Amino acid sequence: MLDKPEEKSIETKEKKTDYITSDGRYKTLFEQVNAAAFLTTLEGKILEANMKSCELLGYSWDELMQLSLQDILPASTDWLSLIDEISAKGGINYETENIKKDGFHVPVEISTSLFKMEKEPVMLALINDITERKNAERKLKESEKKYRGLFECTNDGIIVLDARGEILDVNKKAMELLDLELEEMIGNNFLNLELLTPKSLSIVVEQFEQLLVDRIARSHETEIKDNNGEILNIELSSFFLLRREDDVVNFVVSIRDISDRKKAEVKLIHERHLLQMLMDNMPDSIYFKDEENKFIMVNKAKAAHSNVKPSDMIGKTDFDFFSEEEAKRISEDDEDVMRNGKYIINKIEKFTSPEGFERWVLVTKVPRFDEEGNIIGTMGISRDVTEWKRLEELHNKEKNQ
Repeated sequence: MLDKPEEKSIETKEKKTDYITSDGRYKTLFEQVNAAAFLTTLEGKILEANMKSCELLGYSWDELMQLSLQDILPASTDWLSLIDEISAKGGINYETENIKKDGFHVPVEISTSLFKMEKEPVMLALINDITERKNAERKLKESEKKYRGLFECTNDGIIVLDARGEILDVNKKAMELLDLELEEMIGNNFLNLELLTPKSLSIVVEQFEQLLVDRIARSHETEIKDNNGEILNIELSSFFLLRREDDVVNFVVSIRDISDRKKAEVKLIHERHLLQMLMDNMPDSIYFKDEENKFIMVNKAKAAHSNVKPSDMIGKTDFDFFSEEEAKRISEDDEDVMRNGKYIINKIEKFTSPEGFERWVLVTKVPRFDEEGNIIGTMGISRDVTEWKRLEELHNKEKNQ
């Protein structure tokens, strides 16, 4: 029993004597129970309280003896309905709040039961502080809210599977991509929905096997069928959801629609092919350089002037194909174009081959830009005008004679 003040009123002692027997086992149980314990009248008047009740509410034992359960419950509590329910059922469990002496509200779970003591009806109320549990529940709800927000807002279709491949959860994007309703997916086996082609089925099986062996997520470009049988180009990824103990909880399949990207890639390949055809059939030299003046693309005519194949020029500079003096002149023009963003239009230049043959070309150079407007290199077109230059010189010579 609690240590109580030596000086107690006779009235308080008599009340306690009326309702509590001298059974030491009862006293020990009441005091040692791992909860705040109250013995009250049916109206809620506190007759006895243990030390944990004092710790929970911040009152002294004498102060608690002057209170009723109604005093420590929120004002919104419908006391009459509560007592009626307890009387009808012989006791109930419910969650509420207790008001501490300092006015602070603490979440609690109350377990009540009715019985008779000395032929009088009394109520035993065991109260547990559930602050930690409520905090954990709040964090869980916040986590679930974040998970659901991420789950639904992502542009990828996400399907959560159990170890047998049965679908536990699916987001709206996945349903939209596959043209399926929620009830058509939840509870069904992912491998039995006939969404996978032989190609993608083998990839899914391989990804799951790799996850089980080394637990490394994998992504592959493959295909999948929607509910109408239409083939979609996708990027398929799979990973685990793990417990803290590193135990596998669920498989997750992520589906990213790359149909537009694939169409763009095909279009880009086609455009590059057309560009290469155009370049290779042009008699003029055409070339592209990066910011270090290295060739990144040349046509056949450009390579032929240096007696090499186009691939032999990639990654090299003019210093690999011209004399030091000529290469320096070309490089200075390139640097000027990149530094100032200026254009060189139809500039006539003379080049001399290692064998001593002179060649005149009409050079046009422009800067190359990236998507942000930054200069990242140059593009040039050179037209051989040697014959035209010789005819001009011959004409001038005849004119001066």
